[in-house]
Amino acid sequence: MRSVTHRFGVIALLGTIVLTALAAENVYDKFRTRSYSNRGYLSEADEIKLGAQVHEELRKEHRFVTDATITSYVNALGQRLVSNSKRSNLRYQFFVVDDKAINAFATLGGYVYVHTGLIRATETEAQLASVIGHEIGHIVGRHGLENVKQAQKYGTLATIAGVAGAVLGGQKGGNIGQLAGNLIFGGKLMKHSRDAEREADYLGLYDLQRSGYNTRGMVEMFEILQNISAKNPNLLGNVLASHPPARERAANTTNEIRAKLRGSDTRGTNTSNEFQRIKARLR
Repeated sequence: MRSVTHRFGVIALLGTIVLTALAAENVYDKFRTRSYSNRGYLSEADEIKLGAQVHEELRKEHRFVTDATITSYVNALGQRLVSNSKRSNLRYQFFVVDDKAINAFATLGGYVYVHTGLIRATETEAQLASVIGHEIGHIVGRHGLENVKQAQKYGTLATIAGVAGAVLGGQKGGNIGQLAGNLIFGGKLMKHSRDAEREADYLGLYDLQRSGYNTRGMVEMFEILQNISAKNPNLLGNVLASHPPARERAANTTNEIRAKLRGSDTRGTNTSNEFQRIKARLR
């Protein structure tokens, strides 16, 4: 009996050690020393041109909000985050998509899109800012460009040289509109790896903090997504539905705040009167 009890005690101790080690691990550590550039991808000028063409294709498929009060608010919020990002030199453009799905996405060259369904789902400006910061993180991390590169690698898209040719209007580059359509409707451009999603969370969290927002807003946003996923997953857009589980993202962010940004979840901007006005306007 004593031998059995001792064995179970050892197993329990080992389990505790494993859980402690897992808790101590920070998935964001791998992103801390990364530098970002277009090296190995399309040039920034070509990225911007392709992003503009992708935008034109998106305009054919989505209805954009034209209410200047709403669009100006989202743009101002986005620009505040951009100014504190690691790619603030790029010209960013923010668009509001009239769609009830709880979704947001970024493409190439500074183009970011926010669904009205997402704005309605948020309860504070900090929560909304956390999602926009995440999307800016994708552009900083060149995740869309990586998807273009991977599509080329596996033969599902023209070569990078061909892409550049299309962007620049070269005869050998093919039709840029068709290229942009293939990127969008083939699901290649915005389907990021889960590690890319974690990196965008990491970058977005620091944009949020440097912009003076309460970082608790990002954790709260993941909690909102977790609740929606459990109760009505059909409301989640395809892009958000492909992310790591919201519960994991909340834990990752909480760990980072405790380790590196202690106190940032108890201070800073949480919401604003303008945010509440925009919410009322959408209703």
